[in-house]
Formats: sequence, structure tokens, C-alpha cells
Amino acid sequence: MLVELLSAVLPGCADVGPAVQPWTLSRERPSGFGHCFVVLDPKRFTPGFGGRLREYLAAMRCLPGAVRCPGDPEKAYEEEARARGVVLHEGTATALKALAGRYGVETPPEFAALDASRSKPSLYAQA
Repeated sequence: MLVELLSAVLPGCADVGPAVQPWTLSRERPSGFGHCFVVLDPKRFTPGFGGRLREYLAAMRCLPGAVRCPGDPEKAYEEEARARGVVLHEGTATALKALAGRYGVETPPEFAALDASRSKPSLYAQA
């Protein structure tokens, strides 16, 4: 609720709460979403924030169970992507192959088995 208060009620959005339209590609009217950005400078509060944050995160990661802190899954995925490449869903890879074919761009060998004719038409790009 706090996020909606700050990003919808405070900036004066017409639709809030249950009146917000579903998040779909085809909408009946403009979304009218609001935004709120909060920027905090830890140095303005107290010195030593970086060290205390490292200690806190280390303590959290040492708790029993599979405790992960915000950013941990993303860091692991980034390391894997550097080592093995970026994972693409088959539909995304097929669409990229079709798009590359349309513009005469060479695709990587891993795309060879994909059938570009099975690519769904783009919702935005016109031929």
C-alpha cells in the first residue's frame, strides 16, 4: 500500500487500487500510471554505512537455510551468463532468428535448429 500511496495517490493518478487496469498489451485507454522516486544518501545519515551493510549481509547469508539477499540471484545469473552465455527462451530465440533473417543478419550456430517460420508476428514492428 505504501508504494501505491507514493506512486499513485500522491501524484494524483485517476485510477488507484482496484480501479487500475490490468497489465496487458491491449488497453482500453492510456494507463495513467504514476511514479515516485526516493533517493537516499547513506552518508547523510551516519558514517560507515558500507561496512555495516557488508556485515549485515554476511550475517544474513550465514543464517540456517538458503538465505539469499536482494541481488544475490541476479549476481549468480550474471556469473553464469558470463561463463556460459545468456539463456533465451525458445520463443524469444525463434523470434530473433526470424528478425535477423528479415534484415540479413547472421545468427549464432546455436540458432540453426530453430524454425524461424514458427515465430509469432511482432506486435509492434511492421514489415
